[in-house]
Amino acid sequence: MNLPILERSVWGLLVICLCLCGNTRAADNPPASDRPVRYVIGLSPFLDRGVKDDVYRRIVGFLLEDVPLNSSVWVYDAYHIRTITQATVPNVRAFQSAKTRANQFKKQIRKLKDFLAADLAPTATNTLMLAQAVRFPQFMDFVGDNLTGSGQSVAVIVLGNPLYLDPKEPGFSMVDGYFPSDGHLLASRDQSVFGIKDRAETLTGIVVQFGFFEDPWVSEIHREKIGRFWALYLKGQGARLGAFCGDLPTVFNAARLASSSSEAPEKTYEIDRAQSKIEMLRISRDIGVADWLTRDVLANSPSGPPSITVGPMKIGIRWRGNLDLDLYSTPRPHSETLYFERTRSPEGYYFKDHRTSPEREYEFIEFETPVDVWQVEALVNFYEGRSPGGLSGEVRIEFEGKIFAAQFSLAVSHGNKGRSGRSQGEYWTRLDVPAILKLRDANRDPTFSQQP
Repeated sequence: MNLPILERSVWGLLVICLCLCGNTRAADNPPASDRPVRYVIGLSPFLDRGVKDDVYRRIVGFLLEDVPLNSSVWVYDAYHIRTITQATVPNVRAFQSAKTRANQFKKQIRKLKDFLAADLAPTATNTLMLAQAVRFPQFMDFVGDNLTGSGQSVAVIVLGNPLYLDPKEPGFSMVDGYFPSDGHLLASRDQSVFGIKDRAETLTGIVVQFGFFEDPWVSEIHREKIGRFWALYLKGQGARLGAFCGDLPTVFNAARLASSSSEAPEKTYEIDRAQSKIEMLRISRDIGVADWLTRDVLANSPSGPPSITVGPMKIGIRWRGNLDLDLYSTPRPHSETLYFERTRSPEGYYFKDHRTSPEREYEFIEFETPVDVWQVEALVNFYEGRSPGGLSGEVRIEFEGKIFAAQFSLAVSHGNKGRSGRSQGEYWTRLDVPAILKLRDANRDPTFSQQP
């Protein structure tokens, strides 16, 4: 990493920071704070080289010019949750001078430089990779548990990717268009990494400014969903989300202004308590990704079975009414089952449309690597809702460039929240994949059943 400003004299460092940090208030002296303010800055250790210089200048400029007397700056690695450096600005007139601060905080500035100079590879799983990652829930837990109280205000700045990814918990990843349902916010922490059920007051009074880089979203809707979720996540713990944008001057200016006032713009979002299920929903980059499932008229509807039995496959269900059905599918024995709590596997992914259409809901699973149709297992569960007299829906399978369709039904009148076992068989129906593909007659196959 190239950080030339740190190779200069302390005075050169001061001059460059004053010129480049974008602060137009360089002639002003930072006032003393009536109540000490602890500025907590959380950084991703995987920042791109192209943004590190700007991040460095913003933080150093903020420390030298904007932090009030009687306050402090605590900088952390917001992925590994560990300290980078700390600097306290005493309530002493001499520290109104940026030059004095530059001389006094040389060691802290050097530690920041060393952290940013490290060239760490972005975190990855076997199927996912995300640069500029932070573990926002864990970092905010750390802030709430360790950095509040003591008669001081806490203002938080997070710089990194707002899309959550932890290799230890890939099922909660927000990359590739995924976002959490509100059910996560109603859960406890042992149920979801986003659970805040028992953390109502842990972040009281904190305002968080979240700065990100480039464009991590699959669409503007994805951005809105993630921003809404983090706002609710903080609100449920007594905190507020301030700036949420890709412009660093806006982020740091918002932090400076928020510290001088107890008020911050209130988000109007409210948790949808009807979303009780803990699941990851998905927004597709390609609006036509589910056209094979949503269109009413089937294209390339085959009259006979496919000519091959091994290949990529999409299997989806659709239904009408205010009901919640879930699709489960396993590509082969002893492999991972894809469903709403496990949305990715080495073979493919799970997708659910969450009530974006008043006419029909749908969800599907795509096996991107070739699967053997004779080994694929698929089931449908009636999870939630009421349907006197039972319910019916349609299953569609895209295979070999053709779309195969069949009907399924369940005779029960209400859902069972996904419970399984011998006594729960009536809430499940098994989809006979070879029969749907016209490779055999389901009515004559004694192995076809409705037991999960």
